[in-house]
Amino acid sequence: MAEKKSVVGLIFAIAAVAFMVGSFASPYWIESFSKSENRFVKCGLWEFCFNDYTFWKDYNGKRYLGCWYIFSDQYRPIWEWLSPPWFIVCQVMVSVCLLFHVIITFVLILMVLNCLPYYLKEVILMGISFVYFFVVLVGFIEMVLFGVKKEDRGWMPRPDQNYLSWGYGFFVISIIFTLIAAVLLLLAGRSIKNELREDYPHKNYYK
Repeated sequence: MAEKKSVVGLIFAIAAVAFMVGSFASPYWIESFSKSENRFVKCGLWEFCFNDYTFWKDYNGKRYLGCWYIFSDQYRPIWEWLSPPWFIVCQVMVSVCLLFHVIITFVLILMVLNCLPYYLKEVILMGISFVYFFVVLVGFIEMVLFGVKKEDRGWMPRPDQNYLSWGYGFFVISIIFTLIAAVLLLLAGRSIKNELREDYPHKNYYK
């Protein structure tokens, strides 16, 4: 039973990583409605797209047209506006979630393939599940923060004409899958603990 839960948990964990990678690289966290004629087109965590946009504080009147990496020279004059502190926090949180997810999922794959000692499986499963719960917590904070700040009128122009797109949706799906994987692995760890209790009933560790 524990093995089945571990395998299903691994499937959800791999799916969560795939969705998180897609979200991390996507320039579609926020989009402008096609009929709005907004100068802002779309953006992700690392890329912004404009359609002949002029920043109101830029006295040189530079026009921004097309999609560019957020740290490119094109956006250097307006980088502080594009990357307010809350946005940088979002970038860091998503990066941390992805890093932890990739490392822990790799450990989980090794465990499911029986590359790790059986007597350590309970500890490993419990540890992995707690790390996944941590990722879920950080991811939930990220979702709320980004969703609320997306409406900030001091950031993207005309936020009422913009909407959260599929890149953000991928991140939400990833966090949901991570939560499912965390619960399954926690249950698998408890199942292994019960099995070891039955096999070694006189061991003080399992009393």
